[in-house]
Amino acid sequence: MNSTRLKWVLLVDDDGTTNMLNKLFLKKLIPDLEIDTVTDGHRALDFIEKNINDIDPGSFLLILDIEMPVMDGWQFLEAFNILFRQEEKEKIVIAVLTANGCEEVTYKALSNPQVKECLHKPLSDINFRSIIQSYFYD
Repeated sequence: MNSTRLKWVLLVDDDGTTNMLNKLFLKKLIPDLEIDTVTDGHRALDFIEKNINDIDPGSFLLILDIEMPVMDGWQFLEAFNILFRQEEKEKIVIAVLTANGCEEVTYKALSNPQVKECLHKPLSDINFRSIIQSYFYD
């Protein structure tokens, strides 16, 4: 891919296979991309809190699964909205990932101002290419 502002991705999914495949697709597109994974929303909040000062605006993508144990995607979005200031939230592009093809899930996800995309499993390099072109090119 041509030069992109995307430098860092956080994959939030309790399924290790999904994280591994998504990592492979992303590395294929951007070999030097930094990719981290966590298995629930609580760990994602901790990760963001720890790293928020190192995130450059427009360079960070969070792929958020909806159905997870401990703290699911909906709970994460609620907490994210409360815990972080607006300028911090604006640094992060959030794409929701779901195995549920229901329109209600898509509508609920996209009604959240922090969510830019609602994607359905399984993802592909085409899905990632579309996100990167939509949000990480000048």
